[in-house]
Amino acid sequence: MDGYVLIVDDQLDVRQLIIDVLDSMGIASREAVNGAHALRVIQEKRPSAIVLDIMMPIMNGFTLLAHLQSDKASRKIPIILLSGIADNTPQMRNLPGVIRVIRKGGFSVKELREALALALEDELVVKETV
Repeated sequence: MDGYVLIVDDQLDVRQLIIDVLDSMGIASREAVNGAHALRVIQEKRPSAIVLDIMMPIMNGFTLLAHLQSDKASRKIPIILLSGIADNTPQMRNLPGVIRVIRKGGFSVKELREALALALEDELVVKETV
């Protein structure tokens, strides 16, 4: 896979856990500490998927989602939403671009791996068949 997964979270320990999971899957990653930082990273190179926290300083996840949806180039990026406020409520599941909602602070590595595999499904299939 030539792409990468962008991890957007203000907590270093959460970012590191996700990086470790991605490394174990052979997937490159980049980090951003808030939505504004993520927009700068995305402008440099579009990610294959985004793992996105909701509650962050400067620009939260909801605002970043709105920015991504307003741009044709970024609206198709699969989003895995990390949420400490609500897990899998209909409002969270129906956000544009969001393919999975994971409860922050209570998720398993298996759950994260499954969500990442879903988000990267097309790219991982291409990699395996090359």
